[in-house]
Amino acid sequence: MRNLLFLPALIGAAAFAIQPSQTAGQPPAEPPVITTGTTEVLFDLIVRDKKGKPLTDLAPEEIKIFDDGVERKIRSMRLVSGAEAIERGARIPLDMMRQIRLVTLAFQGMSDSGRRIAREAAQNLVKGDQAQNVFYSVVTIDRQLNVLQSFTTNKEALRKAIDLATSGKFATFAAESERIRAELKEIAGRAGSPEGQTAAPAPGTPEAGAAAGAAAIAKRTAEIMLEMTNFDASYSGEEGTRLSIFAMLSLVRGQYSMPGRKSILYFSEGMWRPPHLDEPFRNIVSAANRGNVTFYTVDARGVMTWSQNRSATEALGGAASDIGRDTTSLDGSVSKAQIMAADRAEQSGRNNTQLPLLELAEGTGGFLIGDANDLRPALKRVNEEVSSYYEITYDPGIQTFDGKFRKTRVEVSRKDTMVHARNGYFAIPLAVRGPVVAPYEFALLKALDAAPHPSAVDFRAGALRLDSDAAGISGLVIVEVPMSGIQFTEDPASKTFTSRVSLLALIKDEKGEVVKKLTTDLPRKGPLNLLPQARGGNFIYTQQVRLPPGKYTVETAVMDHEANKIGVRRSSLIAEARSGGVGISNLCLVRNYQPNAKDLDPKEPLQFQGGKITPTLGGQVFAVKGAQLSTFFIVHADPAIKEKPVASIEFLVDGTPIANADLPLPAPDAAGRIPYVMSAPAENMPAATYEIHVTVKQGSSKAEDRMKVVVASR
Repeated sequence: MRNLLFLPALIGAAAFAIQPSQTAGQPPAEPPVITTGTTEVLFDLIVRDKKGKPLTDLAPEEIKIFDDGVERKIRSMRLVSGAEAIERGARIPLDMMRQIRLVTLAFQGMSDSGRRIAREAAQNLVKGDQAQNVFYSVVTIDRQLNVLQSFTTNKEALRKAIDLATSGKFATFAAESERIRAELKEIAGRAGSPEGQTAAPAPGTPEAGAAAGAAAIAKRTAEIMLEMTNFDASYSGEEGTRLSIFAMLSLVRGQYSMPGRKSILYFSEGMWRPPHLDEPFRNIVSAANRGNVTFYTVDARGVMTWSQNRSATEALGGAASDIGRDTTSLDGSVSKAQIMAADRAEQSGRNNTQLPLLELAEGTGGFLIGDANDLRPALKRVNEEVSSYYEITYDPGIQTFDGKFRKTRVEVSRKDTMVHARNGYFAIPLAVRGPVVAPYEFALLKALDAAPHPSAVDFRAGALRLDSDAAGISGLVIVEVPMSGIQFTEDPASKTFTSRVSLLALIKDEKGEVVKKLTTDLPRKGPLNLLPQARGGNFIYTQQVRLPPGKYTVETAVMDHEANKIGVRRSSLIAEARSGGVGISNLCLVRNYQPNAKDLDPKEPLQFQGGKITPTLGGQVFAVKGAQLSTFFIVHADPAIKEKPVASIEFLVDGTPIANADLPLPAPDAAGRIPYVMSAPAENMPAATYEIHVTVKQGSSKAEDRMKVVVASR
């Protein structure tokens, strides 16, 4: 008799009031690091002798490349110098854009003496003899990322920009940066067009070719500079090291689309890196290696090593002393200082603010410049490396693009040599790498590569089949994050709260190869009086995907930035082809429904009678007053079949049918879709695990789907 409690309510559809799901847009496309087809890795390196002089006569036989721990065969090797490349004695002219070398001078903070040292060093660098086609830009990192000079070869313009960047007049930087960005937008829009030229040379003349080349370079460098300084406004409120990290990542990402070697000279007086910023900091190295960007870090404190690192030395000495007493104590007593000795030893290392600069430089193939009042010899080396370097291609032997980080290493057989090279990349194929890798993605990729997977963030992830045909399926990836498990940081002074959730999903085929990458980021800020509502909500991400027939795994990672925690989940999706006849999507439990949704995209799959469906993967409904068990699905009618589709629903408990009903389907829309919401009053349903079985028939064709839902009592 249990079916009599809720069977009458199975006919028809109810309405439910909630917030809509959130879907993020995608950033611009990035260039390849790995090319598919004939898979290759493009790798550049600098090799010096024991006196620091660049070697320009190395042969491929003298170099070994190790990728993922295995030596790989070098396919090609050439010395790139100026406007040409030299390969086994043959000189090959480079195309116009490959001839360009981009060097960014980035200044942050610094004392009066530090700014003086940085100013003298930068001025000496740009006023000296330059290699062909080296373009410099000048930026500052203050409370935001400011451009004070776009890429140029004009030495006087660079001198003025360097003077301003090291003047200490921080209040003027933002206005100057906005003025320059406005000019860049105009150049990017007009360069190369007839309107952008005043007295065009006669067509076909050398002058005309030179003018066209200059216009193309101006346009491209303007676009690159705009991308570099397209700093996310949500990071502007960050302070100290966090702001530095995101600013440098912005500089790196902006240069992804430019071929060749790019360099950033970062002038500062060191960097304090607390433990919770270790992972974001390492992301700079990963992003730079992916974008072929080299950092040269400049410690502008000059020869002050003892006073700079005195606190680190004293702290380390104290920790070592306490550890020594702990290991030699005979009575078993342990002091508080001894208990904290290990933590103090780590802290002492962090007190050396030059170490992050060293890691950043060496991790990207550059070097640290410091502990000197005269930086000219070191900057001469930078100039040499900017103008001349080896470019190598090799087969990485990738059998499966599984998204894992692959370490690289270089060995040179010639004795007494020093090698500057990058240390690895992520194995994601070009076809699915898609958008520029955002700062938060590297930590998520690393979590997906970890064993065992981290589980510090609670969330649900899965995929639904929306439709299918002979070519495969249209699916929907859903990620649902309960905000009750996310950390919110409260600021009593401003009476606001902040939180930030990021996610990344990799869809892999049966071979384990990545075929799709999905990603989004949700920084959030609001008034404290709305914090209870924010904690009680859910972040729901949905994204449509198209997949050929096959079996797939969806690996999803979610990061709680405020708590510095990550969780990983895996789910499966089977894509079965349908050659004809009626079809049905997977059944989906409805969390909420927003009727009369504004600006509803006609292509949005989760819609019903002009309203927006918000799905849930929770699989549970509580039997409380007013609760509804609502299921959404889509029927796909076959226009070649004259009969109208009909549907029925059946409820089962432990495999035994307990209720069934016919469902009145409306007419299909122009695309043959019939979206449908079936509701039952959960408050009248006994606590149990229910299997919902929907069957659709049209003519002799038939389709069906099943879903399990737990109805629980409170």
